[in-house]
Amino acid sequence: MASGSVVGLDIGTSAIRAAEVKIRKSPRVVARLGQTVLGQGVVKAGEIIDEVALGQSIGQMWKQSGFSAKRVTVGVANQRIVARQVELPQMPEAELAQGLAFLARDYVPFAIEDAVMDFQVQDYFLGENSQPMMRVLLVAAQREMIDMVVRSLQIGGIKADAIDLVPLALIRTLGSHTSMRALDAIADQEAQQGDAEAIVDVGAGITNIVVQSRGLAQFVRILVGGGQRVTDALVASLGTTWEEAETLKWQAGQAESLANPEVRKVIDASMASIVGEVKSSLDYYISSSNSMTISRIVLTGGGSQTPNLVSQMAAATGINTEKGHPFAAMKLGSLGLSPEQLVQAETIAAAPLGLTLGDAL
Repeated sequence: MASGSVVGLDIGTSAIRAAEVKIRKSPRVVARLGQTVLGQGVVKAGEIIDEVALGQSIGQMWKQSGFSAKRVTVGVANQRIVARQVELPQMPEAELAQGLAFLARDYVPFAIEDAVMDFQVQDYFLGENSQPMMRVLLVAAQREMIDMVVRSLQIGGIKADAIDLVPLALIRTLGSHTSMRALDAIADQEAQQGDAEAIVDVGAGITNIVVQSRGLAQFVRILVGGGQRVTDALVASLGTTWEEAETLKWQAGQAESLANPEVRKVIDASMASIVGEVKSSLDYYISSSNSMTISRIVLTGGGSQTPNLVSQMAAATGINTEKGHPFAAMKLGSLGLSPEQLVQAETIAAAPLGLTLGDAL
């Protein structure tokens, strides 16, 4: 990596976003941010449809943003990925790695032969009859999907150093356990008491949910649907074009006064469905035998700018909800952005920033 820099690339449904962070400095310095809007149909619900178009967009963003590194950590999040917490008899990690394909057969809904897998040991405990057990986060992705990511990067002249799960990247930038919230005494106290928190990343076509405690994912769910659902609803209800609907949605996110009552009604109804799905996912986690109390929900992603989403989420779940601030403990370099642009950038920077921290924390 050039000058101790790491680049994180988040491939979203409507846009690709990247962040370059200098990790040899303390605090870490955000050196560059980049974003390129994708054409409709290039990526759908987090899955690559047009490798060539995506690769060309990646190459274009690299040139325009001036990233110094051409090796990156790229994030993935779609329905062709499974992340599950499982309990297994205690064994050395090397033995677990060797037998992972056999052990994962009961948890992966597609052919193991077609999967790329990894794991994270989270805890050791005693099970029934005092049997030594281990709690493991198992992640499996379909190989074909991973290969499409790698080929798209190659078309753009970029090489992937690592491929990471976006929900795990979000923990590194928005979790209360991180140095980014070291001054938050309340959050730190809650973490020590064993509470968990939910991070909800509302993108265009995908909503990522991760419940974490002390930096470890307790529950991961990737939902199809996000801000694009609002755009589709505006087109269907108001008869606008896609571009006009996007403008109306953006205006409503900037100031409530810019949205007429009909627009607000459509937006609220569309986001209510997303909120309902998030609530159902969190209810499922809470009902599990090993669940923790969720002390707060942190919202991020482009869809988090939707009017009333914070209050809607808090009202539906009964959990304190706030917007995330991934820039909180990072020094910002000369990004050339106005204060208003920085506010906008922060809502979409959590994932690419978190991808740069995989080897740095």
